[in-house]
Amino acid sequence: FELEPDALDTIGPMTWRPDLQALPFSAHPLRDRDGSWWNFGALSMLGGTGLLLWHIGADARLIGADVLDLDTPGYLHAFVQTDRHLVFLLMPYDTAPAGSFFESMTFAPERACTVLVVDKAAPDRVARRFEVDFTMAYHFGDAFERDGEIVVRTMRLADVAQARSPHRAAMFGHHGPAAPAQLAELRLDMRRGQARWDMTGIGGIEFPMFDPRSPGDRGARLYMPTNAGDASAPYFNAVQMVDPATGRRELHRYGRDILAEEHVFIPRPGSTRPDDGWLVGTLLDHARDRSGIAVLDAQRIGDGPLATAWLPYAFPLGFHGHFAQAAA
Repeated sequence: FELEPDALDTIGPMTWRPDLQALPFSAHPLRDRDGSWWNFGALSMLGGTGLLLWHIGADARLIGADVLDLDTPGYLHAFVQTDRHLVFLLMPYDTAPAGSFFESMTFAPERACTVLVVDKAAPDRVARRFEVDFTMAYHFGDAFERDGEIVVRTMRLADVAQARSPHRAAMFGHHGPAAPAQLAELRLDMRRGQARWDMTGIGGIEFPMFDPRSPGDRGARLYMPTNAGDASAPYFNAVQMVDPATGRRELHRYGRDILAEEHVFIPRPGSTRPDDGWLVGTLLDHARDRSGIAVLDAQRIGDGPLATAWLPYAFPLGFHGHFAQAAA
């Protein structure tokens, strides 16, 4: 649906082409360096097995919509890109009618995941296909290519049953700690056709962000919410920077009663240096029934917010965001 950008009024449905009406369009599009956007649609949601690959121009016009054929359906929540390739991790599952989609599906950890690598220059076909040990993953960090190898960073969930429906208990009014996630690296040898997982030992993380200006031949620093110290609610209460290459972390804890959402990275205008910019994130102070927003220097997270603004009321927690530069 198209929205009026200032008042946020609904203009109406947006369809790029008549034959593409109502086809899946995931919540995790990726912006390329040229300003265009890549996205996928899982046709398994409609009873099929293919993967619809969208390419939308910086001017919001359709560049392409291609269907990649799959032998069997595989679940994916998000995907990742390098300068040259798109990478899709499909997790095997079985279905039996039992209500909602997630209630009807059961992941199959005894089977391997399928990894599809698509060349951006030829998005109508799969360039490389891999099999790798099953790993439960919803959200991805960055990816890069070097010496014939693609390295993909993702959040690995250890408890497959809990990951299948992480908010089911919360929907019934029960709460508990979120499923812990660890940072894993998927290594794809494009020359030999081999794939493997490497665990980084970095845990307690989710919803990673990074500076999109980061070089494409090495890993980026990751920014994400986390839990630190005493908390009065089963949710994130801090934001952190993690440098997987060195293991260095820097953290700011908002407080016992502050719930911190995913923080968006905003590049500093006029600068091309990676990580030169700000983190902007929304907050919920449930003890004082108010919501706010904080701005931090991405290179000095430990110093705390440069600015914080609070509303006199609270609004619900949300998921995911992008920064869009306002028109001059």
